Amino acid sequence: MKISIIIPVYNSTLYLKQCVESILAQTYHNFEILLVDDGSTDDSPMICDEYAQKDDRIVTIHKQNGGTSDARNVGLEKASGDYITFMDNDDYWSNPDALCDIIKVISETEPDVVMHANMVYWQDKNKTVNPSSFDRTLVSGKKRKEAVENLIKAGMLSVTVWTKLVKTSLIREHDLYFKKGIRNEDTDWIARMLICAERFEWYDKPFYVYRKGHETAQTSQKMKYYMVNDLKNIIIEYTQYAEKYLDQEYRKVFYAYLAYPFAVWMGQAYLIEQNEQIKNDREIMKKYAYLLTYDINPAVHLVHRVYRILGFGLTSRILMLYIKKVYYS
Repeated sequence: MKISIIIPVYNSTLYLKQCVESILAQTYHNFEILLVDDGSTDDSPMICDEYAQKDDRIVTIHKQNGGTSDARNVGLEKASGDYITFMDNDDYWSNPDALCDIIKVISETEPDVVMHANMVYWQDKNKTVNPSSFDRTLVSGKKRKEAVENLIKAGMLSVTVWTKLVKTSLIREHDLYFKKGIRNEDTDWIARMLICAERFEWYDKPFYVYRKGHETAQTSQKMKYYMVNDLKNIIIEYTQYAEKYLDQEYRKVFYAYLAYPFAVWMGQAYLIEQNEQIKNDREIMKKYAYLLTYDINPAVHLVHRVYRILGFGLTSRILMLYIKKVYYS
């Protein structure tokens, strides 16, 4: 069984070698690494080429800069593995046996999607934070509704694509490519994945290390209106889709997935300069506040409790302060 790992590369001279070496250290060898150089202007293209020359499991693709979604889509078109996963060029894997273990999980149940948790490495603090544990039996062999519901209840359904291995045939059959030109492409992509996937699995040994706290990290970038507008469009599109196409029981679980990005939207709207556009969006936002009632996610449950006591405006401001503290301090 072959695994494809797609890595968009953009100006990552400092971290790219650690990223690639952590995959090459895997004890399972049947994989390919697709390094998609997205118009880098530093030494990243040369590093990519050097790796491709040294190891025939590594494919380098050079393209004009088009953003993360475009780079991932190029990787998806070229991928030849049975399952596909993603990686950011400043992250790395910490467990050399991870792929070997995941292959065993896949062989047991042949899922559409294998999910796993991740560690967070704060580079500025030289601190690694480990995730909570989660019982695989809450997902393995369960029907879609129960599996997804259990993940959300435990706060383990991440909105990142690099905590997922997805069957290539599912991606091709359902056109699971990334929307270009948006910041919240992962949130959008996972919503579509949850609509079409039926069988889920869980790998319970964290190995993916998400690097934060450095100047090129997305969370270090100033919030802008288009980023907030992306979340608005995602909430509107997928609540309307769920209402029209999903059965009543799974619709509730799907709304519970959307409730978390909705809470993020509430907070982020106060992080940017206030103008008429944001004021209008806030009125739209209030119409979708009912998503907070689908509060099986522990974080959303807390937001919902605050919302019932303090109302929309104060809750949004509290969320803004929380986002500021966690992601921008």
